[in-house]
Amino acid sequence: MKKTFKSILILSIGAVLLSSCVVAKPSQTEPAPRTITVSGNGSVSIKPDLVYLKFLVRTMDWNVSKAVEKNAANSDFVLKALEQLGIASSDVSTFDYSISQDNSNNYPGQYTVRNTIAVVVRNIDITGSVIDAVIKNNAGANGLTSFRYAVSDKESALRQARTLAIQNAQDAANLLAGASGCKITGVQTISEFTPGYYENDEVLLKASDRVTGTQIKEGTIGVSSQVTITYTMEN
Repeated sequence: MKKTFKSILILSIGAVLLSSCVVAKPSQTEPAPRTITVSGNGSVSIKPDLVYLKFLVRTMDWNVSKAVEKNAANSDFVLKALEQLGIASSDVSTFDYSISQDNSNNYPGQYTVRNTIAVVVRNIDITGSVIDAVIKNNAGANGLTSFRYAVSDKESALRQARTLAIQNAQDAANLLAGASGCKITGVQTISEFTPGYYENDEVLLKASDRVTGTQIKEGTIGVSSQVTITYTMEN
C-alpha cells in the first residue's frame, strides 16, 4: 500500500515538472490598422456686437505738477463725456500711465504725462458718437490709438466652425478612402488648431463731408478652426 502511494506521488510530481517545462508559443501580433490622415477647415462670419476703443490723453508742461494736473483734468473730461453717453464705469479703464521729461537736447525739457483710457462700447451704433464726444469735441483725449470689433458670444461661433472643420475632414477622408477601395471605420486621433478671430472686411473710420459726425462702416468677424484627423480604414 505504501509503495502504491509513493508511486502515485512520484507520478504527480513528474507531471507538474513536465507541465512547467512546456514552452509557450509566442502570441501572434495583430497587424497595425490601416490609417489615413486628413485636414479639415471651417469658418463662419458673424456680426460684431462689441467695439473696443483706446484713447490717448497726453499733456505737457515745463512744470511736472502742472502737467500732472492737466492730465488729470483732461482724463476727467473724457470720463464725464463717456458717462453722458451711457457708458458704464465698469466698461472704462485707465492704464499705461507715465511721466517723462524730454532730455533729447542735452538740457531738461518739458514734462509729458500720458495715459490710455480703454472703453468697451456695447451698443456699436453709438461708436461714432463716442469718438466725437471724446476727441472731436475736445473733451480731453488727443487721439484714438486702437479700434477693434469683437463678439460677446465667441464660443457659439467657435462650435459652428469646429463642426464645419470636422465635416470637411470627414468628407475628404471618405473620398480618398473610397477612391482606394476602402472605407472609414473609426477615428484614431484628432488635433485642432484655432487661428482665432479675424476681420473679414476692412473697418472704415472717416469724417463724412455731408454729416458732421464720425461715420463707422461696420465689418464682420470671422471665426475659424482647423483640425487634423487620423481615421482607421479597411477594405
